[in-house]
Amino acid sequence: MPWYDHDGLKFHHADGWAIERDTDEDGHWQVSIQSPETAFVLIKPLGPIEDLEEAAEVTLETLREDYPDLEEEEVEELIGGARAPGYDATFTSLDIVTTCQIRFVRAGEDAVLVMSQHADVDSEECQDEMERLRRSISFTV
Repeated sequence: MPWYDHDGLKFHHADGWAIERDTDEDGHWQVSIQSPETAFVLIKPLGPIEDLEEAAEVTLETLREDYPDLEEEEVEELIGGARAPGYDATFTSLDIVTTCQIRFVRAGEDAVLVMSQHADVDSEECQDEMERLRRSISFTV
């Protein structure tokens, strides 16, 4: 498995997954990792947000605006050895069931959004690779 290592962000990713790093005019960056299927992972620092649970809830509500039938489950996992609260949200669009994992983790003073998404048409292997990627994320601040 290849490593991504840039700007204090490090993670393993599967061969064949495309990585795109974008930086806005203010120097804020985000990294998108796209599988060969429809699954993807987005990693984006959002600055010094105090309450990670509230940030996850606001992100969930934004998603709910587009998908009112959304069903959610509150979850927590470890990312980079740190507590990452969030939600697993499931919604249907064009007869495709999609699951979105919303997590917020602290990296120094910053809150970082780690959002991954896969559809029921994605292979189980693809979903497993996405989970491995999330678990391998680490931050150097």
